Amino acid sequence: MRSSAALVVTTLLLLLAFCQASSSPQLQHHLRKMLDVGGAPSPSAIVSAHGCADPDELMRVSESSAGSTYSGMPEYTVEITNTCLDCTVCAVHISCGDFANTELVDPATFRRLAVDDCLVNDGGPIGPGELITFQYANSFIYDMKVKSASCKCA
Repeated sequence: MRSSAALVVTTLLLLLAFCQASSSPQLQHHLRKMLDVGGAPSPSAIVSAHGCADPDELMRVSESSAGSTYSGMPEYTVEITNTCLDCTVCAVHISCGDFANTELVDPATFRRLAVDDCLVNDGGPIGPGELITFQYANSFIYDMKVKSASCKCA
């Protein structure tokens, strides 16, 4: 009987501590619904966004070798993911250096506007958890990272 009462008291104390901690901004940040796409984001994958509650973890860019060639050039696959499960982003700009490719990429999906500025999805909305993917061919892989994005999508 005594151990049951101790268990009840311990459980109540833990619940009280959790309720108090859940009002802290740090815990709320961790409780936010985010899509885990494999590990913590690297500094090159963190977005500088405008109008979003938590811009640090909205978008992720990953690149990998496609394992094939196009006109003798190696192909690379780019995946741009909205990792936020409860927000839509738009006007996503990627830092893309002097992006050029031998394989045609649909300009509505990804296009270079200027040196180090490429636009994703024609600037349109990218829904929660949505993945934009394309392939390009070049003699080397470009270092791409999210440059800016907005959550104020009309």
